Amino acid sequence: MSLISHAFVLPDKDFADWIDAVHAYRQTFDQVAIVRDVDGTHLSYFSTVSVIELPGMWAYDDAHYHIRRALPMIAKVDVIRVTTPDALRAELARRIADGDRYGETRNTPQHVYNQFVLNWPTRARPARILHPFLNAPTRQHEGIDITASTGEDVQAGADGVVSQVVPANDALNYGAYVQITSVVDNLAFRTTYAGLLDIAVQVGESVESGQAIGKASADQIKIVVQRLAGGMHGLKLPNVVDPAEFIYCHGLRLRPNVSALRVRSARGLHGDIIGVVGAADRIESPATHGEILKRVGQRGEWLRVRFAGRWDAFCDASYLDAVSVQDPPEGIAGIAIPGVNLDIDHPLGTPPADVVRSLGWVRLTYNISYNPAYAPDDPRCYGNTDVNAAFNRYCDLIEAYADAGIRVILTLTHQTFGEGQGYVWERMDSAKWRQLTGRFAQMAGQVAAQMCKRNWVYAYQIWNEQDTPPEHARAAVPVPPAHYGHLLAESIRAIRRHDSAAKIITGGHASGPHNGPAYMREALRHMPADVLPDGIAFHPYGRGAQDSRFSNFGSIAESIERWAAVLPNKPLWITEWGTLDLNGQDQFAAEVNDYITGFMNRIYSRYPGQVAAAVWYAWADGMDNGYGLVRADGTPRQPIYNTFLRDL
Repeated sequence: MSLISHAFVLPDKDFADWIDAVHAYRQTFDQVAIVRDVDGTHLSYFSTVSVIELPGMWAYDDAHYHIRRALPMIAKVDVIRVTTPDALRAELARRIADGDRYGETRNTPQHVYNQFVLNWPTRARPARILHPFLNAPTRQHEGIDITASTGEDVQAGADGVVSQVVPANDALNYGAYVQITSVVDNLAFRTTYAGLLDIAVQVGESVESGQAIGKASADQIKIVVQRLAGGMHGLKLPNVVDPAEFIYCHGLRLRPNVSALRVRSARGLHGDIIGVVGAADRIESPATHGEILKRVGQRGEWLRVRFAGRWDAFCDASYLDAVSVQDPPEGIAGIAIPGVNLDIDHPLGTPPADVVRSLGWVRLTYNISYNPAYAPDDPRCYGNTDVNAAFNRYCDLIEAYADAGIRVILTLTHQTFGEGQGYVWERMDSAKWRQLTGRFAQMAGQVAAQMCKRNWVYAYQIWNEQDTPPEHARAAVPVPPAHYGHLLAESIRAIRRHDSAAKIITGGHASGPHNGPAYMREALRHMPADVLPDGIAFHPYGRGAQDSRFSNFGSIAESIERWAAVLPNKPLWITEWGTLDLNGQDQFAAEVNDYITGFMNRIYSRYPGQVAAAVWYAWADGMDNGYGLVRADGTPRQPIYNTFLRDL
């Protein structure tokens, strides 16, 4: 069912009679919400409103004026000038007979008013205006900068005609941009979408709201709106207006980004605490969408919200994210969250692409060090650095998965470079970490140079379980956080020289939701502000739905909420999860199946849009100590095999 976007505002007096008058209309036209509200402040979630205009109901007895002033992002206002429920019933009967929801065929005298509205043009979440419109003598910013996802679609926010396409930077210093002119009720508006790549429209082309016009070249884009019959001057472009006034985000809701956010009776800490909302809650604000999107995530800002049926409640906006109730559950739109860890050197570790086609992800460690042509005790078996030999070993496999539409996560670890190179991991000092970082980043760049020509790798992961305490290190190689920050930054730079589109994420953190975020914050402190990963990965073994025996360390909710706070506006990557040390024990399969469904249902229901991938460890028994979707003899382990490949 689609989201209701049409509200019918009825008078408070004799409300039951007015409701009865619209009964047949609501039976004929679906998705009509009834609003009992005379001041219009609860209408911010609707793109279209039909209103009764009675004396004393609206400012200056003018419903159109009132709504335009209070809620400029409503696209259509249908003013019905009747004084009784019977008169309304008669008017709506005419609309039913005409099949005309808003009575637009009988718009003389005018009662339907259209307004230029800019629908939110990206799917990046949380949605946010990063830099607002400014027109002050000392500070000017002629548009707004909003959140985007590098390489993901930018959509037209309004219907119109493409008036200009600039494929490269020009005097405006906007990068590549598109301008679209829209005419609404004889008023012309020109919208500039800047910071694009792969522009998909041409001058003169008609576009519709929601149509892809290009892709974002970075994690933000610029929007500039010009009202061609007026607006402000003295900025980069003439006739500019604040785009935030026209922003509409379909299904906009607020999601706390902490596990418990206090709701107060007034703005500021002096307000009484009247309740608490959590990360699973979706709350409403009567503010305009532009105001909401400017305030969320900002220190010192507060938003009025609806709480326990009342609208006189307030939350600290710095702890709120803007999302939509229509957001898909996936952290990256269109890519399924479930995935599986594979192993090129395990006899069952690389299932045919057709078998795992339903999954969103496969994850492979890119092991350049190991040469399987030699026996393990042969010195030539480990410590190899031949990137061409490694490419030849992996290429057919990676190509098959990529061609099947499965996204490949390639994990670069000490087995990519470091193993067999004379490093003694327990005795590494700063000089040795710096030396390894330079050579590791160089190797990462060489791998990216080979892969980017084929567009096979969706994401590169830098290292694995780097935050493991040294006393617990088994297969992982721990890295001090400052050195990991340097290694991650240099690897990002090296990969970006060859591949600007691939995601680059952290290694999977293993030390839990308390120590892990502290480790990563320290690593980020040693990274340049302009060189950041596209996401944080973690391995929440022992966490899931609270009622599972395999959630012995606690709820997955705690992990998601604590990790989400480390790098806001980026999806989380669960690159390993599962139940360990159960190899071959089929008697646990039903319980593990319940654990899997509980884990994923918690992500889908409580954290839509926050998790990009949840990659099970592992595909087969014998891949270290993971519980395989297939047994050691290659047969499917039911019911988890079907659950993972068919039901998630």
